[in-house]
Amino acid sequence: MIKIICNIEDVIDFAWELSQDNLNASYPRKESIIELKKYIEKFVSDDSKNVLACYHQGVLCGICLYFWITDEKYAQTKVFLIRGDYEQIAEEFINYISNQLSGYQFFITGIPFTNKNANEYFKEKNIECIEASIVTRICNLEFHTNQRNDCVEEINKNIFEEYAKFHDEHAIPLEMYYNAKNLKRDIDRFRIFAFRHDEEIYGSIFAKIVKEDAEVFGLFIDEKYKNKGIESILINKMLTQLYNEFGAIKEIVYFIDENSTDELNSALAAGFEVQAKYRCYKCIL
Repeated sequence: MIKIICNIEDVIDFAWELSQDNLNASYPRKESIIELKKYIEKFVSDDSKNVLACYHQGVLCGICLYFWITDEKYAQTKVFLIRGDYEQIAEEFINYISNQLSGYQFFITGIPFTNKNANEYFKEKNIECIEASIVTRICNLEFHTNQRNDCVEEINKNIFEEYAKFHDEHAIPLEMYYNAKNLKRDIDRFRIFAFRHDEEIYGSIFAKIVKEDAEVFGLFIDEKYKNKGIESILINKMLTQLYNEFGAIKEIVYFIDENSTDELNSALAAGFEVQAKYRCYKCIL
C-alpha cells in the first residue's frame, strides 16, 4: 500500500536507519537525523513535492521523496529507500508516480554503487543508467590561493547569451536538467566561470549556492582541450571566488563522471575528498 506522508514522525526513524546503511542507502547522506528531518519537511509542505511510504501488512518498507515540474514534464527522486523485496516495492512506487505523472521523464537519482539490490533491479528492468559518478566534497572551505589567470571570467546575466551556446553543446547530450534555459532562470543561485582563449569559450564550471552549502553541477571542457590543465584552473578559480564571496562554506559537493580521470585528479588536488559512487537512472512514466 502506498501512502502520502504528512507526519514526518511516521517515517523519520526508518529513513535515518536506511540512509546510514551502504547496502540500502540513497543520496543525500545527511550528517544527523535532525538534518534529515529538516530535509524531508521541505517535501511535505510543497505542492510540487511528495513524500510517499510503502507499507506491506502494516509494516513500513519503503520511502520515496520526489518532485515534479509540470511545464517540463520532469520528475526526480531525492530519496529512494527500500527494505525487503526491492522489485515489488520499487514497482509500487513507480506505478503510483506514473499514474500521477504519466508521460513525464522520471529520474531516479543518488543510487549508491554499493546498493546492489537497487542497481540489479534497474538493470534487469532495462531502465537506462544515464550517470555513473564519484561524489566528492570539501567541508568548511578555507582560503584558497589561486594564481591569477586572465583566461577565466565569471558569467553573469549580461553575457549569458554568449555563453549559452557552449553550455548547451555539453549539457543537452548529457540530458542535464540545467540546460542553458533552466540555468538562466536560476542564474542568481549559481556562480558560473568560463575559460576563454582567442575570444572562444573552451571550458566552464558552474556551482549552485544553497544557504551554507554549494554543489558543483558540471565542468565542461571541449574535447580537444581536455587534460591540458584547464580543469584545474577552473576548479581553483571557482573555489577562490566562492570563498571570497561566501567565506567558509559548510560543504561543497561535486559529482564527477567515473571516466573523467583528469577532472577527478584536479578536484582531489584542490582539496576535494572522495565519498562514494552513485548512479542515476531514467525512464518515461
